[in-house]
Amino acid sequence: MGEELPVELRLKVRQAVLEDLAAIDTLYDGVIDLFQAQTGEQAWRKGVYPTEEDFRSAIQAGTMYVGELEGQLAAGMIVTQGTDKSYGDAPWQVDALDSETAVIHTLGVSPGAGKQGVGRQMLEGAAALAREKGWMALRLDVLESNTAAQRLYERAGFAYIATKKIWYESTGLASFLLYEYRV
Repeated sequence: MGEELPVELRLKVRQAVLEDLAAIDTLYDGVIDLFQAQTGEQAWRKGVYPTEEDFRSAIQAGTMYVGELEGQLAAGMIVTQGTDKSYGDAPWQVDALDSETAVIHTLGVSPGAGKQGVGRQMLEGAAALAREKGWMALRLDVLESNTAAQRLYERAGFAYIATKKIWYESTGLASFLLYEYRV
């Protein structure tokens, strides 16, 4: 997925453990604050999504991953096997069984770690996990208005698939762009 970053900026992507929970919660509070300040939107809302309980459940399920930069949590994401049913009949490019796909949810980068390639390295970590698990495709959705995330996904090799109306508790019914990465 692209060029190597200098060693000092290399992110360590690993499965999260319960001891990470407080740091994950703090990281996402910062992500939410920054996103709301920059866009005026409340796509993610404290106390609605993502919550500490969402992270706890993901850690316990083994689906929460974090990125460490210089010993500090710099990013997080949830990676679940199977394609989200809310994506409906999207025209995926990779013909794969549901068990051969995974979805990246809730990718967030600490405001203090922006512009260091952290988001891209988290996506590289998800691709490495997919190869290890034998998954053929990674899929995700992003709000239509979140152009920064769209640029990140496209630069990392994700292909735009379709725009769908999806209902989430934190956003209500909204337009999301669906992306796919061929592993």
